[in-house]
Amino acid sequence: MILGFLYSLQHLISILVYNKKFKFFFIVSSVAIFIIIYLLKPDTYDIPNYVAYVDYPYYEPLFSFLIILLRPFLNNRNVILVIQFLIGVLTYLSIRLYIKNSKNKVNKCISLIFAFFSTAFTLGVNNGLRQYMASLIVFIAIWFFLNNKIIYSLITFAFAPFIHLSSSMFYFLIIFIIYFAKKKYFFEKKDPTSRLELSLNINLVKLLFLTISIVLIILLPIIISYTPYSGYLNRNLTEGRVDFTIKYLPILLIFLLSEYFFGKIKKEDYIFSQLRIVRTFFIIFMFMFIFFNSLNEMASRILGFYFTLEMFILSLSYVKGYKKGALIINLSYAFAINAINVIGKI
Repeated sequence: MILGFLYSLQHLISILVYNKKFKFFFIVSSVAIFIIIYLLKPDTYDIPNYVAYVDYPYYEPLFSFLIILLRPFLNNRNVILVIQFLIGVLTYLSIRLYIKNSKNKVNKCISLIFAFFSTAFTLGVNNGLRQYMASLIVFIAIWFFLNNKIIYSLITFAFAPFIHLSSSMFYFLIIFIIYFAKKKYFFEKKDPTSRLELSLNINLVKLLFLTISIVLIILLPIIISYTPYSGYLNRNLTEGRVDFTIKYLPILLIFLLSEYFFGKIKKEDYIFSQLRIVRTFFIIFMFMFIFFNSLNEMASRILGFYFTLEMFILSLSYVKGYKKGALIINLSYAFAINAINVIGKI
């Protein structure tokens, strides 16, 4: 567990970034730890399966195209290694897109380090390659949408379903949340009549959400059994996955603590605030899954996307000056058992 210990240590020493004298030490030590981990880390969990999928070229169209393109020149393991490298580059580009307006280069560097040591990246580059890659593309598309570049957003998103089909569901769901929040909170009218109308609309939404939640809690497994995701039902029973409730409760606690330190949602921090609203939705949405042990596998997939969302919030919050909230999230990753396990046993 030496590599796992190094992974946890890097998060624990992140408290040093709150002293200007130790920021440089944190950056250097983090880079050194990152290199050590990924030079020595053995293949674990799904990596052997991805190597096997190299012989099945139509598993996912765009993901398979990368494999077909690389396979004549590299052995199976090196094909996956190249894809992992591309994922690392895509992580850098997507995070950089969100934090590019920050003028403090040191803070931007620390923000990127937080991303590369996040649970999302650790699991994504070692376990869920396709979903994580598609999720990054989704968040690049979301950035374009948040900046009112709708055509660019749709064009960018068009690549994601060909890497992981489920990304399409997350994209349109997030677009709906962002559009509703934008219309009803960020650009609400200021006359009294409009405020009354807004209040009534929000009360209606609360009622609808409560009703839909009750219906879903009762009918969710039945609804899923008629969708392409029916294969996820009860899969955790054969794979021996940890019950989703055990995963969810610590994540809920970290969400509440970090949001407490982030404070009130500010209209002027438009992109960061919108991501926080989306994160809140996913926390509430995942709550429904704790009632169904048969949906553990599907809930874990949604949780994987949530980690990617939180990675962007973590990086953006640090450069925006919400450093206590960022510290809470980053310190919590020191105890992320799933990330520590996937690092390996060396």
